[in-house]
Amino acid sequence: MSQSIDLQELKRKSVRGGLVTVFSQGLAVAIQLVSTVVLGRLLSPEDYGIMAMVMAVTAFAGLFRDLGLSAAAIQRQELSRGQQSNLFWLNVAMGTLLTLGLVTGSSWVAAFYRKAEVRNVICLVAFNFVIGSLGTQSGVTLLRKLEFGKKAATEIAGSIVGLVVSIVLALRGHSYWSLAWGGVVSAVVTTTALFLFSGFFPSLPRPGTGLREMLKFGASITTFELINYFHRNLDNILVGRVCGTEALGLYSRAYSLLMLPINAMRNPILSVGFPAMSRIQYEPESFRNYYLQVVRLMALAAMPLTAFLFVSARPIVRLILGEKWEPICPIFSILAVVAFIQPMLTLWAMVVQSRGLGKRYVQMGIFNTFCSVSGFGIGLFWGPIGVAAGYALATYLSAWPLLRWAYQGTAIRVRDFVREIASPGVASVSAGGCAAAALIGISGLGWMPWGKLMIAGFVFCPAYLLVLSLLPGGKRDLAVIWGFVRSKGFARSG
Repeated sequence: MSQSIDLQELKRKSVRGGLVTVFSQGLAVAIQLVSTVVLGRLLSPEDYGIMAMVMAVTAFAGLFRDLGLSAAAIQRQELSRGQQSNLFWLNVAMGTLLTLGLVTGSSWVAAFYRKAEVRNVICLVAFNFVIGSLGTQSGVTLLRKLEFGKKAATEIAGSIVGLVVSIVLALRGHSYWSLAWGGVVSAVVTTTALFLFSGFFPSLPRPGTGLREMLKFGASITTFELINYFHRNLDNILVGRVCGTEALGLYSRAYSLLMLPINAMRNPILSVGFPAMSRIQYEPESFRNYYLQVVRLMALAAMPLTAFLFVSARPIVRLILGEKWEPICPIFSILAVVAFIQPMLTLWAMVVQSRGLGKRYVQMGIFNTFCSVSGFGIGLFWGPIGVAAGYALATYLSAWPLLRWAYQGTAIRVRDFVREIASPGVASVSAGGCAAAALIGISGLGWMPWGKLMIAGFVFCPAYLLVLSLLPGGKRDLAVIWGFVRSKGFARSG
């Protein structure tokens, strides 16, 4: 089979996988939105604060559950059954050790946060590690086959069952326990479904299968994730430790609400893009074109969405969470500034990972984390709002060096990235200004939150499309949007 046929097949599977994953993410967003609306009204900021404290600790432990071996297995051109079986047993061993370690250290964590309730919740949530480790290689099998639909179905099934459990328990007055038990049940359902769909069943472990290269690459991934943990979680830890559970509950809800639609767009692209780019890592021009297409599609969707979220923060929060959550509005707006560029910026990791550059991945992680932690530390003097502002400043200051570093040795240049996001960025800011003016104009008329959102949307959408059409390359951008709406163009720009 010629290389051109291989690339055509890869594109066909990427398009199909992208569409399936986008559809599944739409369902996932609907599930999470129901969870946010219903549980946000049944539970208090303090309940979410306790769970955020627990998740900050379990996120750290989770860095070691996989040891980076899933990424190593996906990135590898060929993977034998014996190698994957050995990876399975390594995953299970680590999952078991982490469960035991968390249970043992739960008292120390409760003492650190000065919150006794944290101890018992950690002891329950810790079992997610051993449960999840049983399905890790089943998930890898589906991703290597580019069977994204089956992978998505397992996650949706787990999310639905977990949500039902959480709502039932919350209605019965079990507060933060409803979130904890929902997560455990979700893990059980997802792992069971992965086993059933993947067809992977491990054999007994045996030596001599040649895992050394994968372990080395996986160690680089784990090291990066360990460093990146502080980039992703130190804000929660600092806010929880210094400002308390209620402040952390507000901060974590603002972040989660903002990232709900962002992840709905980013996750499908990442789940399809990383395996696909790993297959064409030795084809420089195809590698470059595929990556820039991903950046373009992400920018066309994410930048207008975050601009709209920024100007509509207050009606969105009041409509989805209720009036008691209105203090999160300033945090939400500042984090939207971060999200304006972050979905595209973080795609640098896909470039480095797919090329197997473990050492560079770690070095870039250290730099990125240093910038973010510095922003968190400076902003902490002004509470949760200051932490969010520090994070925004650090994100923009670190963007150029991260991109330049990631693109070394490839045909991609920073100017390519800037060109792909320029028009969507200008159009989004312009449309956001129009929507903000419309909201100011009706501010004294007593409109309900849903009415304000409708007005903002009716102004924002045509303004975005109009400005985009007038900018250089605007017709191409509109063609990409129209092609995606018609479900024909996951990778159609260029």
